[in-house]
Amino acid sequence: MSRKNTTCLLPKKGQQLRCHCGSPAVLRSAEGLCRTHRPGAMAYVCSRYPACDSFVMAHPGTLEPMGSLAGPRLRKLRYAAHQEFNKLYQSGLMSKRDAYQWLAMTVQAPMAHAHIGHLGEYYCQVVIDESRKLLQERMEQQNKLRKVSGGA
Repeated sequence: MSRKNTTCLLPKKGQQLRCHCGSPAVLRSAEGLCRTHRPGAMAYVCSRYPACDSFVMAHPGTLEPMGSLAGPRLRKLRYAAHQEFNKLYQSGLMSKRDAYQWLAMTVQAPMAHAHIGHLGEYYCQVVIDESRKLLQERMEQQNKLRKVSGGA
């Protein structure tokens, strides 16, 4: 897999959020844009939308972007990465804080940037693969322990 699009396109303080295509992003209602269950949800959308189908949701309280703008492929990968990553702490394998420390180490980013919404395609796939691997290893260890202890 190519390592292109591995960097985050979040702006520095005072700079305008831009899409990966180079166009500025505009804040608008997320209604009709994605399946959100939150009334009044807002999103940053590429100003070239729908020609450039890229957007990112905004935090409800602050309207800060939840990551960088993403097209359909990257949004699907981020969703899948979240599903696999969340299992690390939902399964009890580790605490949520430990999971985010693991994420920071895995994607080689400081804790402040250890968010799936900041990742490109390459690192989303890394998170998916490594999360699955970690959970599989845990399940195999538990099965061995059950056999040794005489459990079912």
